[in-house]
Amino acid sequence: MNSNNIRVIAVTGMPGSGKSVFAEHATELGYHIVVMGDVVRAKVVEEGFEPTPERSQKMMIKLREEMGEEAISQLTCETIDKMIKEGKKNIIIDGIRSQAEVLHFQEHLGKDFVMVAIHVDPSLRYERLRLRGRKDAPTTEEEFKKRDISELKLGLGETIAFSNYIITNNKTLDDFRILSLDLLNELEKGDNE
Repeated sequence: MNSNNIRVIAVTGMPGSGKSVFAEHATELGYHIVVMGDVVRAKVVEEGFEPTPERSQKMMIKLREEMGEEAISQLTCETIDKMIKEGKKNIIIDGIRSQAEVLHFQEHLGKDFVMVAIHVDPSLRYERLRLRGRKDAPTTEEEFKKRDISELKLGLGETIAFSNYIITNNKTLDDFRILSLDLLNELEKGDNE
């Protein structure tokens, strides 16, 4: 590891790409997960509402209007700082969307921060989202495309493009687990060289 033994890996990708699955694989190597959406949902609950996808989206927009485009990353850094004080050294950030967020994490975390993007063919993402069965899952291809456009308007495409690493998740869960663990082990090994 680097000099202070801290590693923070942000994982990004379009909806249904496997960000949460990557994060779960990282826990096998001792990583702790911070979900940026949880920060937003917590704010919705603070205001006394049920954290539905619609309310969470509105809250994210409201926070960005009040605090700037990097609002969610600022709040997430507060959570990360607490985790580090508790002795948690390896952290995965799930849900980064914009370059403003990336820049905030880079400034706050410096060399300890790395970006990993996950790519999946759109037709496969659509099927995975439908099969996942969440409340916010698209029921039609039109809904799926609208959601993608909404995510891209937030800056997700640029964030994916400027990631330090990109891995593809077009095969089985086992294949993706191997790719995920290989990359995480490569990052660990790189620290020790």
